[in-house]
Amino acid sequence: MRRQLLAAAILFVVHNAHAADDPTLPAVRVEASKPSRIDSIVTVEASQAQNRTLGGMLEHVSGVQNSAFGPNAGAPVIRSLSGNRVQILEDGQSILGMNAFSGDINIPFDPLFVRSVTVNKSSDTVRYGGNAIGGSVDIDSGLISRTMEDKDQSMELVLRKGFNAADAQGFRMNFNNQRNVSTNLQVSRQRISYYDIPGNSKAGVCNTRLFPATGGVNSALADSCQKEARVQQLYNKASQPYIDQFMTENPDWADGDFSFYTNSPTSIWQRRTYVNPVNPAYVAGTPSYVQKQINNDVTPDYHHRLGNSYSRSSQVALGSTWFFDRGYVGVSIDAKDSEYGVPGFSMQNLSFGANPADGLPVGVVIKQQRYALEALLRDPLPYVERAELRVSKLDNTSGERLGSTRANDYDFQSTQAELLLAHQPVGPLSGVLGLSHQARDVTGSGTLRYLPDVETRSNAVFLKETLDFGWASFDAGVRHERVDHDLQPSRFKTSRNAANTTLQDRSYRLNSYSLGSYVELGPLFAAKVRYSSSQRAPEINELYASNAHYSVMTQEEGNQNLEPERAKNLELTGLFHLGGFALSATAYRMKYDNYLYQGHSGMQMANRLPLKYWKQTDTTVKGFEIDASQALDLGGYGKLNLSAFADLVRNHADRPDTLRAHNDGEYLPNMPTNRYGANLQWQRDSWKVQLSSTYYDKQKYPGRNVSEEIPLDAFNLVDLQVSRELPVRNAYIAGVEVFVNGSNLLDDEARPHNSPLKYIAPLPGRGFQVGVTVKL
Repeated sequence: MRRQLLAAAILFVVHNAHAADDPTLPAVRVEASKPSRIDSIVTVEASQAQNRTLGGMLEHVSGVQNSAFGPNAGAPVIRSLSGNRVQILEDGQSILGMNAFSGDINIPFDPLFVRSVTVNKSSDTVRYGGNAIGGSVDIDSGLISRTMEDKDQSMELVLRKGFNAADAQGFRMNFNNQRNVSTNLQVSRQRISYYDIPGNSKAGVCNTRLFPATGGVNSALADSCQKEARVQQLYNKASQPYIDQFMTENPDWADGDFSFYTNSPTSIWQRRTYVNPVNPAYVAGTPSYVQKQINNDVTPDYHHRLGNSYSRSSQVALGSTWFFDRGYVGVSIDAKDSEYGVPGFSMQNLSFGANPADGLPVGVVIKQQRYALEALLRDPLPYVERAELRVSKLDNTSGERLGSTRANDYDFQSTQAELLLAHQPVGPLSGVLGLSHQARDVTGSGTLRYLPDVETRSNAVFLKETLDFGWASFDAGVRHERVDHDLQPSRFKTSRNAANTTLQDRSYRLNSYSLGSYVELGPLFAAKVRYSSSQRAPEINELYASNAHYSVMTQEEGNQNLEPERAKNLELTGLFHLGGFALSATAYRMKYDNYLYQGHSGMQMANRLPLKYWKQTDTTVKGFEIDASQALDLGGYGKLNLSAFADLVRNHADRPDTLRAHNDGEYLPNMPTNRYGANLQWQRDSWKVQLSSTYYDKQKYPGRNVSEEIPLDAFNLVDLQVSRELPVRNAYIAGVEVFVNGSNLLDDEARPHNSPLKYIAPLPGRGFQVGVTVKL
């Protein structure tokens, strides 16, 4: 611990994340519901960094890690929670789809032109419903202008060349009449053929820890490593002193190698005495049988190059806003598509003795179209200060490919609408009434589907009120929500191991509320406290999934009798500010009733796939986050920003039953580990330099997959960004910026403990991007 904290203090940290209680949030975010000073909100501004995924963009925020399902799929993991518990939004509307159910499905994300991403690490169920029980992530795409641009037209061209990083190209245009119409056009694409890695794709423990000293095989580790591991009993030809002469002359009588050896110098067969010759290999005292440890790869172990790690993605988007005296109306349409490989295993998951070269790699194909409308109207009704309307339609098709063959496709058709009405302030009191509706149809096809067709409807009403006295703020919120899952006719069939017999519709009534306060304790100190009680309805994979789900290496079985989760969260934050120095420390505890998790049955199906059932148990998640920053003005030498962070989270079961304790342990597997981060940022005139280091400690709280998880080594990720704006003497060019960024500069073998692929696919090794941005 001392060594990591010393490293953090020496290296410092400056990441481009700005706390919500910092008043420098972007002015374009005009919302009826204003950012809370009480929630743990962080806004990450876009930069020239190499952001492969949304999770990768946010992994320098304390308390937020990347799910790292290979280099091409990464979702934000907030305080150990992700998937159905973290709401992903774009411009205030949910884009949760198959990415919430299956970790290998990436969140459609454009790393070139996204303006910023806002993370709420507190439970955000009052605003966004049960799927935000673990927080929310909102992407500002920049498609809809919320204020008129300074110039009547502008263009931004981006060219990037990658070395063990993606090549990227794109342009963004804005044209407006400086009065009432502003239009944005964005086009981008990224490509890479493969990623290099520091060593082998499979971790060293896949060879050194498969056979415990106590005997047998660590089958859970073998399954995770995609290994054929077994112990074979072989007869020891040196254990007996004589060779049986009769068996030598009549080998058809033998039952195995042991039949050809004997302890007697003579033997009698059919009334004839045979003299047995001495066994020249005999070694006195050796056992009759010895063990042979078989350790074969059933999927390839790549060296220095990560197989099946290609990625291709593109986006075309258009947005236009009409401004009028009392507000604006904006519409947008964008289309994203991507295709990439999932490294580390074959969906066929070959049987023992098969040739790994015969396996077919897993590929993912995603196509998404999104249509959105956003409107803001000031003083629409008496006593109503602002009304905000958001409507969107999302069509997302995510499919897995087995080689060139379709394994499954799932089409998500979602329609959403949200109306926010902010009442006129009454002294220090302000607030917003919200109504939301969501309709989602999930339709599947393919021979390897594991979900039925389901139509889900959600309707909610919520109220949030804030008392703001300047030196102190108090807020409260309440939400009532109804969620209905209605099964649709399909050819889907459950497995013979299913917990469900006849699938049935399910309906839930959910109630959530929150209370909090922010108080300044003099000129230097402040404190925040927040309590929330939130509910989340089980999702369709938790209720109805059945059959092999190769992408998460599990035979996944749902249970339609599951109850809603209830989370009771307490969050305490202390703040200190003096000059350019700021310190924030947050401790939190989330007590879950009926926490949903995949419990190991102790059985295996379909060639090493563990059979897991969705279950519930009471669970406590607790941890802390510390952020410190120092801003220094160096005069003629520029400005220097230093900051550091540390975070820790523990997710453990309360009073686990015997089966849970034996098969899954007190702590769930694949949980985030302790981290210590450090960054430095320097700026002078046209130069910008940012150096960051994040140390991922060895997991101290391993879970179980029947056998205890094997922790992997700690690692340190060091990244660098250097950019310079070049002076341009041209009336048509507003600016030119050249940059280079490097990732994993130490070329560490990085295997995040929370990654499901940690034993078979490390993060990419050292990589660089060089590029230029031209503004016209």
